[in-house]
Amino acid sequence: MQLAELAVLVADLRQEGSDTPAVEVKRASNGFPESLSPTMSAFANTPGGGTVLFGLDEKAGFAAVGVYDTAACKSALAAKSRQALDPPVTFESWDLTFEGAAVLVVKIHEQPAHGKPCRVIASGKAYLRAYDGDYELSQVEEQAFIANRSTPGFDRQPVSGTTTDDLRPDLLSGYLASCRASSTALAAMPDEEILFRTGVTTDPDRIPSLAGLLALGTYPQQHLPNCVIQASVAPRDSDPSGTRAADVRRFDGPIPLMLDEALRWVQRNTRTRVRFGVDGQGRDEPEFPVEAVRELLSNALIHRDLGPHTLTQAITLRLDDKQLVLSNPGGLWGITVDRLGKTGTTSARNGHLLRICQNVRSQEGSRVVEALASGIPTVLSSLRNAGMVPPLFRDQGISFTVVVPNHALLAVDDLAWLGSLPAAASLSDQQRHALVAMRHGQTWTNQSFRETFPMDSRQARAELAGLVEAGVATADGERGGRVYRIAPAPASRRRSSPPASVPAGFPVSVPSGRGSGRHQNWEPIQQQLQTGEKSASELAEATGLSARQIQYALQQMRDAGLVTLIGSPGRRESRYRATQ
Repeated sequence: MQLAELAVLVADLRQEGSDTPAVEVKRASNGFPESLSPTMSAFANTPGGGTVLFGLDEKAGFAAVGVYDTAACKSALAAKSRQALDPPVTFESWDLTFEGAAVLVVKIHEQPAHGKPCRVIASGKAYLRAYDGDYELSQVEEQAFIANRSTPGFDRQPVSGTTTDDLRPDLLSGYLASCRASSTALAAMPDEEILFRTGVTTDPDRIPSLAGLLALGTYPQQHLPNCVIQASVAPRDSDPSGTRAADVRRFDGPIPLMLDEALRWVQRNTRTRVRFGVDGQGRDEPEFPVEAVRELLSNALIHRDLGPHTLTQAITLRLDDKQLVLSNPGGLWGITVDRLGKTGTTSARNGHLLRICQNVRSQEGSRVVEALASGIPTVLSSLRNAGMVPPLFRDQGISFTVVVPNHALLAVDDLAWLGSLPAAASLSDQQRHALVAMRHGQTWTNQSFRETFPMDSRQARAELAGLVEAGVATADGERGGRVYRIAPAPASRRRSSPPASVPAGFPVSVPSGRGSGRHQNWEPIQQQLQTGEKSASELAEATGLSARQIQYALQQMRDAGLVTLIGSPGRRESRYRATQ
């Protein structure tokens, strides 16, 4: 932990006005806080762990008041981590001087799966971190952690009281045909043997497994009443006063049917917009890309926890005017949020159900699961192609939630305008949307940015700072009250015309060309780069030029082959190197 990182954390806390899900503050100016055990338990049970800051006073606006004795505080923390919690927790700590006071920063590590839930020995209670602090786990939630200590196998369990007569004939025949077509080994087997070998039925009685019933059953909810999708739309302005939800639906039946009906419900309760392509023709597009919604619904149905401790819980789907929120029982299994969509591997909580659904087709003829490890990449690419920002994934260990923000698709003139900006091509999706909103007069704060584009304060700060670094936005005010607005365009760009047409999605930048005239600010930048690589902010500080002037000149110098970018425009860590 560096001092700069601590400064960002404290700035976020001051802006929030309270602790955050990932950070807990303890005053600790007069002694070691005795109320720390539940927080340590909660962070140890929460994916990613959490951070405790000693030496700040929350009631005084997170002022730095200093730790009573740093060495003694660390010693007491070590004793508590070993003696007050079962199993013991591990941590890292950093001594820092912040705003003239001694501050202790402690990172509580997440317990491995076999060590959860971590309990407070004195009370026997276990905790989990939530947005409003630490909360005690219920017995059902504790059972979820215990079940995750080993590879889940609940989908292989037989469903008592069922027979193969409880399987839907049309789904069953399609499944058998698909199995034979995809496997030479299965092609030579009789129907009954295929069902057993692929996990649809169990040995010795060959009764349907939980996975087989959910994927192929006539009505699985006869035996599994809460294996459903519970959907609702948030009240609209036109709804009667006191309305708590609109168009409340409960989708049941086998997984292929639930998937199709829930997808149609989303389409029915969302709007379509006109989007213009490169040919200038307008086309109707759904508010949320169908492909992305389908993949998210499929993931929730297949990867939900099927342990007995969660069979009282349904998958929930909610729409409001800002977002789509989908949540299922059971957190991620064998993978972390930061790896979603970025690796070619997958980790399935319900291995048999996943494999069965690869050979099950919906009423529309598409497979419930198309291919391993392709779901989240498909979601990300379809949202990106629609000009929308990525979803927010939240893993709490016992539940998993995805939030898809509802942002208007960018209009053709906004796409053309973005295409005329040298720095816009390498900005993130969130930055592009924020920049377009600035174009139409909107200003941003850290809070409004993260509310619009779901993310934490540090991410929002980095995204907004990246816009300033790219020279397309300015920032006014101190941390906690800083306002970001669009930067004035240079005179040369105000005189230029935007491209006549742009492709659907985000366009590439329009270069000025290697033959363009030499910019008056090139020389001081070249002088600075002769001494080594520098960031845009370092160049601005060294030359006295504005961030906008620096970015504009650097783009021209890159086009002329005089400067090489190391990284991506709009990122604070990016640097520039002279090529001659």
